[in-house]
Amino acid sequence: MKLSALLETLDAVAPLRHAERWDNVGLLVGDRGRAVSHALLCIDATDAVLEEARGAGCELVLAYHPVIFEGLKRVTGPSVVFRAIEAGVAIYCPHTALDVAPGGTNDVLAAALGLTETRALRPSAAAGAGAAPGEEAWGIGRVGAMAPVARAELVARVKEALGVTSLLVAGPMEGTATVGAVCAGAGRDLLSDAIRARAEVFLTGELAHHDALRAAREGVTVLCALHSNSERRALTSLRERLSALAPEVTWALSEVDRDPFTVR
Repeated sequence: MKLSALLETLDAVAPLRHAERWDNVGLLVGDRGRAVSHALLCIDATDAVLEEARGAGCELVLAYHPVIFEGLKRVTGPSVVFRAIEAGVAIYCPHTALDVAPGGTNDVLAAALGLTETRALRPSAAAGAGAAPGEEAWGIGRVGAMAPVARAELVARVKEALGVTSLLVAGPMEGTATVGAVCAGAGRDLLSDAIRARAEVFLTGELAHHDALRAAREGVTVLCALHSNSERRALTSLRERLSALAPEVTWALSEVDRDPFTVR
């Protein structure tokens, strides 16, 4: 399948126009005219992931985080970008476009927490007037209701849903919760939105020390899975969707991609 045609499929799943304005998304490395038969999904396009992709004969790496974020003045070895170009491996990065999209990172987190009747914590800049039908309420983060649940029970629920062995927890653990909010990755920017939405639980990847103190002071239970651990589970559902939409391509999940931090 030509990469140019595949880009249309990727944009249909997570439209780039909904990405945050500060973000750098889309095809960041590669030739649109090349054919793609094998693709590898990951969070970060590290050296190890690139080697995995080359060994598996992949012409495309779909890396959630942008492999190029700020302007480059030179591309030299041994950077991942240089080595990808040298190997003829394209790199596509959806990042916040996937955060906003239905079925993306934040919807997966919302499901892990057990939220229903969800809405965006902060509407997308591209939502509202002029948005395509059904996209008016797209945005970053999610907030929603949940069946009354003991806050302490949510730890086991989230660990099982995300496939992690531990969480960083802050705030009250007593009592029940009926409203929850989520933010994939770094949750600082949406903490105020979660508090205004009267969320009693906030699931995210990471939160700074003083933000955790603030959340606890506001009576919000914070569950942090580590940055990319809050995003990685979404790759499984993304792989399933892309396999159905572009069956000409073999879609695989990286086996070496993992969060740089571990809790021992």
